[in-house]
Amino acid sequence: MDRLLTALRVPLFIALGLGAVWVFLTAPILVYGPRSHLLVQVLVLPIVVAAVICAKRPVLAVVIASIDIGVTTVVLRLLRADDTALLGPLTPVETLALLCIVITVVFVAEPGAVVIELGLLALATVFALVFREDISLYSRANQLDMALFVAVVAIFVLVGIYLRARAGMRQRELTAAVTDAQRAERVELARELHDVVAHHVTGMVVQAQAAMAVSDNDPLAAHRLLPGIVNSGTDALTAMRRLVGTLRESESLYTATTDLHADVRAAVERARQAGIPAGLLMELPDTVPQEVGRSVLRLVQESLTNVHKHANEPTKVAVELTSAPEALRLVVRDDGKGGRVVPVGGSGGYGLIGMRERVELLGGLFSAGEVDGGWQVLAELPLKEKK
Repeated sequence: MDRLLTALRVPLFIALGLGAVWVFLTAPILVYGPRSHLLVQVLVLPIVVAAVICAKRPVLAVVIASIDIGVTTVVLRLLRADDTALLGPLTPVETLALLCIVITVVFVAEPGAVVIELGLLALATVFALVFREDISLYSRANQLDMALFVAVVAIFVLVGIYLRARAGMRQRELTAAVTDAQRAERVELARELHDVVAHHVTGMVVQAQAAMAVSDNDPLAAHRLLPGIVNSGTDALTAMRRLVGTLRESESLYTATTDLHADVRAAVERARQAGIPAGLLMELPDTVPQEVGRSVLRLVQESLTNVHKHANEPTKVAVELTSAPEALRLVVRDDGKGGRVVPVGGSGGYGLIGMRERVELLGGLFSAGEVDGGWQVLAELPLKEKK
């Protein structure tokens, strides 16, 4: 309904405006005459219709207007009737309708079509100038009148060009905004897939590899790893279903963290079940903004996933989450033997990029690199939004 009203708004205003002028000029003629003036008012109705439909059918509108001007000119010439011109050779209603058509054509038509359509209107106007009875090319008053008419038409052409340029600029801005929004959504989806789904899948792969390694010598040990694989698979499936629901129903991509303590402990516990010797030190303030808490959880998950995939025989992994007066400080550090292990299936290389993006979007600081042979991830996230 809103689109329909928007589409009808401009033609409706043109119809009401030209209709009011036509009624204003026609009403006295019905009472006082002369009848030739009434004939002129009837003859100009098609050009009024052309002005109304021009926004949707510019070519048809130009053809109707040109033919109507020509027919009116021929009839006036044959009947030797007075056309009461306002500017140039055209009547007031014709002039106003022509100006509406000119500005609309310049605004909506293709550049090549604009030249042709304006040329056709110009030919019709010149035809009226030459053949209408009351126009004299040698009259100084008529010459000034025509100059004024040409100037007004030129102004309306320039206004149409300006409106066209403004509309093009708005369209480019809208296209850029849509493109940026789509890119941000893709990046957000990619980050969620990497940080959550890949995290659980990595846990499944590592535990399955461990089960395969010990299955021959200790079948019971391999059996004990199966619940962890099932849990990781269930979590991955849940995350995938949530992503599908987001895409189908336009829901929020992330669910807000309601209990950061419990979520971080659960992430560390899952890492322990997967065989990572993770220890946790956590001192949090009473309240943590949802966006910060959500990002902290993703950072912990991704850091532990990287330990799964890349740490070289670590014996200790420390997860420290502490608070300063205005920031949360996260440190995830392992004591690997140096060098980074290349996981089975390779690595996409987007983990550190995604973590850095999360932190920088919140105005925090992020660093990651080797420390004493192991690997350390350090992030500081502000608890208050920077002004």
